[in-house]
Amino acid sequence: MIRISFAGLALAAGLAAVAARAEPVSDYSSIDPEACDVTATDEESGSVWLACPGFRGHEVVMLEGDLRFYLQIDDPQREKRLSGQTPPPFNRLGKMLEWRLGEDGKAFATIVRYHTQPDGGDGSFYDGQVLVVSKIGDEACHVAYVDARANTDANALAREAADAHAASFDCATDTVMRVGKPGRSVGE
Repeated sequence: MIRISFAGLALAAGLAAVAARAEPVSDYSSIDPEACDVTATDEESGSVWLACPGFRGHEVVMLEGDLRFYLQIDDPQREKRLSGQTPPPFNRLGKMLEWRLGEDGKAFATIVRYHTQPDGGDGSFYDGQVLVVSKIGDEACHVAYVDARANTDANALAREAADAHAASFDCATDTVMRVGKPGRSVGE
């Protein structure tokens, strides 16, 4: 006769649920301007909007204005904070957008490399690189900056920041975090 207790069944079910829980994973889409279509221009400000290939139903628009780039994710009316955020120095975007996906396969954050040119204070410019972690969804905003020149493990740090903080980050009240070793890439 086999005896099974309810406590044993509950423990086994709990362990199975933990084992089945998947860690977040990454997938990628192109934000190479060559793969994007110009959708609007503003000659007065010199701004250009580019619609890039979407990702699993997400709309991706890149805006270039005043020698800085901005990303808009699922925000055609530009109402989310993310649509107006960019690192302070002059910058350009890398060509790939990394999407962090939860166990349900839904994207909850993005990571993108900005190539920056912070002012060296003496009229010179520094060639910087910063990984920007952004929360996406109903709220969308920058969550963390990782100086990719100062941190050899910048990609891992950015993924950890996305996984640990994007879901709980309050775009209205929280301050963008600096993760890893500080560097000159983000500028001030």
